[in-house]
Amino acid sequence: VRRMGGQTREHIVLSRGLGVNQLVVAINKLDAAEPPWSKDRFDHIKSTILPFLLANNFKPKQVRFVPVSGLTGVNVAKDCQEDKEGWKALKSWYDGPTLIEALDSFNPPKREFEKPMRLIVTDVSSEGKNVTVRGRVVQGFIRASDNVMVFPVGDEASVVRIERGKAAREEASPYSFASVPSTKPNNGEEDKSLDVEDIPEMQNCALAGDTVEVMLSGIDAMRLSPGCVICHRHPSLRPHVKRRFQAKLVVMDRLAVPIIRGSQMLFHMHSIDVPAVLNKLLESTNRASGVTRSNPRVLPGGSSATVEITVNERLVLEEYNECRSLGRFVLRRGGDTVAVGLIDKVLS
Repeated sequence: VRRMGGQTREHIVLSRGLGVNQLVVAINKLDAAEPPWSKDRFDHIKSTILPFLLANNFKPKQVRFVPVSGLTGVNVAKDCQEDKEGWKALKSWYDGPTLIEALDSFNPPKREFEKPMRLIVTDVSSEGKNVTVRGRVVQGFIRASDNVMVFPVGDEASVVRIERGKAAREEASPYSFASVPSTKPNNGEEDKSLDVEDIPEMQNCALAGDTVEVMLSGIDAMRLSPGCVICHRHPSLRPHVKRRFQAKLVVMDRLAVPIIRGSQMLFHMHSIDVPAVLNKLLESTNRASGVTRSNPRVLPGGSSATVEITVNERLVLEEYNECRSLGRFVLRRGGDTVAVGLIDKVLS
């Protein structure tokens, strides 16, 4: 983590800047340490990384360090017994969870059913007169027969059918309604799952967190592309389609060239990337010293800032507290990530 240009630093800053607040740090290759499965080596790595995590606003209770061997599978899952000597050496000082158990212990994110529906399109295909889009419902819910609008193009369409195919079920999170665990006791038998289509209330309906295929009618396939956002057509339920916004940035620690007013970047958000320009630098804070400056001339590495950004084309943009998936982004320049940000305000 202390090496110049280390990916560990970038991944930590990126994950926290994009809203990740629970983390498992898998310390791999401890079987190759001297001596194998050395507690001292584990403690050294933990003491090196933990301060950097805390400096990036991760809470100690939300971070877990897990020693593993990806090669032999030791402590990845309990049923992996390829290296019994390794298990014995590790368990002489470690009594924590396996990697799978640590991941399963995460608190599931809140599914925002009550908010206006947003479905981000990741793939488009044409079937006769209808168009099938694949994507994820990031908030709200959608039903067959709903009248919807596709942004940023602004075209209307009708939902003909909603499907959860095998691929959708495989991609769904454990907390998605695409896979509903059985509530019946298994009496020692193999666990069974209910297909969501067997639940009458869930047929032809998708909720926040579900990855689905939606068949649309009344719209040309050429008007759709990955990155489009589907929402309900009532004016009060539509998102902003703008070019300019105010955002909070977290600048990477090491920059080849500092960020100045007028800097040109590549703006990445979910499935899209477009050119963008930093119009104004409103405020910056040095994360190490806590010193804040108004209207700075430059944003150095390791700073946080409030800026105004203009993208080259109209996009679906929303404040982060209104829609997390449409309110977080990454700025890249010359193939390198220079900053991550959250949209604070969408401007006219």
